[in-house]
Amino acid sequence: MAAFRLFLFFFFLLFYLQPSRSHESCHPGCDLLRNILTFPFSGDFVIDSISYFSQRISITDPGNCIARRLLQGFNYSDTPFQPLDTRNFTFLNCTSDAPVFQSPGGVSPIPCLSSESHSFVALPTELVGASNTSSCTEVVTFMHPSLDDSIKDSILLTWKEPDCGRCESDGGFCQYRYDTSSEVLTSDNQDVSNDGGR
Repeated sequence: MAAFRLFLFFFFLLFYLQPSRSHESCHPGCDLLRNILTFPFSGDFVIDSISYFSQRISITDPGNCIARRLLQGFNYSDTPFQPLDTRNFTFLNCTSDAPVFQSPGGVSPIPCLSSESHSFVALPTELVGASNTSSCTEVVTFMHPSLDDSIKDSILLTWKEPDCGRCESDGGFCQYRYDTSSEVLTSDNQDVSNDGGR
C-alpha cells in the first residue's frame, strides 16, 4: 500500500506539475494553486515551492501555523522525503511578560499559539539554558527539520529517488514512461528509475 501511495505521489509530482525547466523553481502563483501533499502520519500540507533541479520541496500548514504542526509531531515516515538538516528545539509556554522576551536580540512569541495571557516560544534546545526562561514552562523538545535559530513558516525537505537533478541540469525534465508506469524517464528518454541510467 505504501508503494502504491508513493507511486501516486510521484505520478502527481512528476506528471501533473510538469514541465519544470533546469534551474527554475515553481513558487506560489506558478502552476501551483494550493496543491496539497498528504503525509501518512502528519496529515495535509500545502506545497509552497518545488525545485526539481535541487530536489527540494517547501511545505507549509494550510492553517498558517507550522509551529502547531511541529508541536503535534511532524512525521515524514513512509514518504520519500527527508529534512536537509535537523536541530533540537524546545517549546516553552511563557507568561506574556516573561524575561525571555525582554532580552537583547529578543525572542518573539509564536502568534498562532499565543494569547493575551500566555505566549508560546520555540528555542534551539542548546540555547534554553542560556536564555532567561523564568516564567516559562518547558512543553516538549522535538527535532526540527532545519538548522535555523527559529521556526519559519515552512518546512524544507528533499528527496533522493527519482534523481531528476542531472536531467534538470541539462535542461530536461522528468516524466513517467507511461501513465501507469513507475519508470521515470528524462525528456531525452534516459531511465532514472531507481538505479537505472546511472
